[in-house]
Amino acid sequence: MTRKSGRWLPVRIDDLEKWQAGLLEQSASRLGAGLSPGGRIHRWGFVGSPVMFRGQRAWLRVSPFLEHEMSRKAWRGTAEAAAIPGVSKPALLHRIEWHADGSAPIPVSAEVLTLVTDPLASRERFLRTAPDLPADWFGDLSASLAALRAYPTDRRFPVHDAEEYGYLLSATYRRPVPSGCVPAFGTEHIDLNWENITAPRFQIIDMEHWCVAVSGYGAASLYLAALEVPAVAARVRAALADVLDTPTGRYAQLVAAALILRNLTRLPDPGGLAARLHDYTDTLLA
Repeated sequence: MTRKSGRWLPVRIDDLEKWQAGLLEQSASRLGAGLSPGGRIHRWGFVGSPVMFRGQRAWLRVSPFLEHEMSRKAWRGTAEAAAIPGVSKPALLHRIEWHADGSAPIPVSAEVLTLVTDPLASRERFLRTAPDLPADWFGDLSASLAALRAYPTDRRFPVHDAEEYGYLLSATYRRPVPSGCVPAFGTEHIDLNWENITAPRFQIIDMEHWCVAVSGYGAASLYLAALEVPAVAARVRAALADVLDTPTGRYAQLVAAALILRNLTRLPDPGGLAARLHDYTDTLLA
């Protein structure tokens, strides 16, 4: 089966949602988890549902590994993040891998996580309306990103190295990066966005994409993705100023802005985020 985008699954699937539901049911059976009747979520890369697992309400996330669509590092990112202390995120209760039957058996990951009851901060990656963000939300955000930065890793994803950053910044801005923007590297969440966190209690709900990156990248991404709501952006900046207002933090903002601008070439931009980013990065490049 091919999607409208032209990407393929390695087996013929006439009804993706039905196929995902079958994987979910098989995973629940293998884990001894009871599926709840409502709350199921289908996405291209996974299906999730509330479950009862070992006497408690939990969340079951089932992800088939699609070799030409996914990174194996991301596919196992949640499991590998389970050991990181101090990050507000769902706890991994149990995980199995199994293979779905078919002409080309597909690896399947089934992860049981503690159930998150707070809603997403946004239904989009980029913030367009202000969520309920109490003061302790910003404290938990700052503490979580600091704990992640302190956790050593050798996980790497494309683009996030000094050479690739150089190409990206040159192609995006067409002028030199100021000498006051100097990168340092550490552990960062490279997909931190407003539909990947909750409010009014802060949690990062998806820990697939964490790796070595320019220090401050996660903070920069979240701040820049809030620019359409200036009051929230200002509070994020104040909470993360110890990271953003440093040489590596300024470099991270240029990198994050460049990647957001690249994504906005194929995404709707009703609030003019691209123009805001260009205006803001002009001040960093001055």
